[in-house]
Amino acid sequence: MYKRITRLFNGVFKEGDEILLVTDVHCNKGDSFLQKKPLNVYRKYVKDKKTLAKLRHKVLPSVFIDDEDDEDDEDYSLDVTHRFVLPCTKNEIRYIPLLLAISYEDFRHPSCILKSIPQYGYDIYFVNITKKMIYHLYDDRGCDVLASDKEDLRYLYQEYNDWILDYDRKEIDQLFEVEF
Repeated sequence: MYKRITRLFNGVFKEGDEILLVTDVHCNKGDSFLQKKPLNVYRKYVKDKKTLAKLRHKVLPSVFIDDEDDEDDEDYSLDVTHRFVLPCTKNEIRYIPLLLAISYEDFRHPSCILKSIPQYGYDIYFVNITKKMIYHLYDDRGCDVLASDKEDLRYLYQEYNDWILDYDRKEIDQLFEVEF
């Protein structure tokens, strides 16, 4: 797991790339915990307090509301997403421990990111502004890498083809088929 997550991460991010570290925390609208206390992702995994000063926080409607029918649900008004965005570079964050913490989230590991509020769900995205790519490690089972241009993903596709999950393989292979 360690080898795969770090190799893919290093394939997407180089030292000088501009990065947005984005964390979405999904919770109840009435809970003010996240507004009172900073999210552990940023204190534990950012190397310098000057970088932390760039952290931005917004409260958004839940990102899981897909259609108008969901708005009729009684709990709709309770769900919000706290979005934290930190502009940084690769060398300003402790990305390896952060990636491992994301990987261990389902195992009650000491590095658990939201251990004081386990009822909340979260997603962490690493956005490479320079290359227009997104790295989203969702847990120990895998990650998604997206790009605005599929050619930017070709290296990863060729280098790590045997890591592609079986249920994604057909769709990903079709994306990279050679056109004649």
